[in-house]
Amino acid sequence: MKSLKYIWRNVMRNKLRSMLTILSIGFSLALMTILCGYIALQDVWGNEAQKYHRIVVMSTMGFSGEVPIAYVDRLRAMEGISAAVPYAWYGGMYKEQQMAFAQFGTDPNHVFNVWSEFKIDPAQLKAFQDDRQACIADRRLAERMQWKIGERIPLQGTFYTFNLDLKLVGLFDAPQNTDSLWFNWYYLDEGLRAKDEPLSGNSGTIFAKTKDANSMAVTCKAIDERFASSDHPTRTQTEAAFAQMFADMLGNLRLYIFVIGMAVVFALTLVAATAMAMSIRERTTEVAVLKAIGFSRWNVLLFVLGESCWITTLGGLMGIALGCAFLQGMHIVASQFVPVSVIDLAGVWLLLLLALAVVIGLVSGLVPAIRAAQFSVVDGLRRVI
Repeated sequence: MKSLKYIWRNVMRNKLRSMLTILSIGFSLALMTILCGYIALQDVWGNEAQKYHRIVVMSTMGFSGEVPIAYVDRLRAMEGISAAVPYAWYGGMYKEQQMAFAQFGTDPNHVFNVWSEFKIDPAQLKAFQDDRQACIADRRLAERMQWKIGERIPLQGTFYTFNLDLKLVGLFDAPQNTDSLWFNWYYLDEGLRAKDEPLSGNSGTIFAKTKDANSMAVTCKAIDERFASSDHPTRTQTEAAFAQMFADMLGNLRLYIFVIGMAVVFALTLVAATAMAMSIRERTTEVAVLKAIGFSRWNVLLFVLGESCWITTLGGLMGIALGCAFLQGMHIVASQFVPVSVIDLAGVWLLLLLALAVVIGLVSGLVPAIRAAQFSVVDGLRRVI
């Protein structure tokens, strides 16, 4: 206990230097926490998607290709498929706010068979099914936009030339914030057909639910083989793989984060090592006195390493706390980008970041500790700081 008290007094001896070192480590590890949190978010999404064994059918040409609406009925008739719906991205402007939220055209009669974990009042669902111009929205989106049931929601098409005049008739609750609005796909298609637009009849993508998780791979392969020789061949994948595809568009983020992390660790080690070298140099005489009164080299070594680890651990705790606070803040104010709270994101990776801070302390303090342990009593007492 006395040793810990002595180490703590050394940490606080030069408060300004210690605080600057702690802050430099803290802010750097806060950045690492945010980056690692993003990776954890992708993993949570993937694990969540696997629970409901959904698959996504899209064109082999990507989002620019077409998937005919006729494919939906063909999928529903296939063995292994329990439900399927069109899921067309509209991407319209709401009151001159482009991309203010996600907007999808789907089939009101089947959409909650595919997203069975989403909940909606039966009366509101029936209103959605009975009115072609009706729409429903994620409850958290409605709260953010301050929408009320019965409100008109006009959307101006950007990708599509047909504008939508929607009426909000219901709110659904999802396990995570989808930040999305659903409208009747057939309302959009009727408007496009009336204008003789070439995009009519395009379902965009199709989301389907398989009867069990074990049949997902076989079903995906069967769908692509069925439409391989058609005018619109498909690429079918699991919902988890579909979500990962968006992350892959930005490149190998895990590799980028690893490289950034190694650079941060190297820089932090140099910062901490410099601070410890300066601290020990100022206490050369004190170290010699400790050895003169009976403290061994191992005692001195542990004192210096303990001081270094204290500083980096405090910086690590501060950085992790700041990073988690930022992620939680993003979840509150921009849940469409961070739909998962920090509690759900928490995992072993947080402990690894804290362990990383301790390792930085050990590595950065090793050379100053060895030098301090090797001081001779005579040479140490001759120095005057």
